[in-house]
Amino acid sequence: MRLATLAESFNAFGHEITLITFHFAFDITVYFAEDYAISRNLLGRNGWLRQVHLGLCDYDEMLYLSAYNEE
Repeated sequence: MRLATLAESFNAFGHEITLITFHFAFDITVYFAEDYAISRNLLGRNGWLRQVHLGLCDYDEMLYLSAYNEE
């Protein structure tokens, strides 16, 4: 698949993986750049970010994370 960022575009290959964040497990497709020289990693919102509730309180230096379907 051809992916594009603000800085560049590149070819990538998709792989189905289970991503574990703290004690939450997510089955997602992750795309890895074809070229090893690309110096960035990308975490897409469709694979991970849309499956979590994320809260950040800078003043208290706290990060709140839960699965999207949890109350």
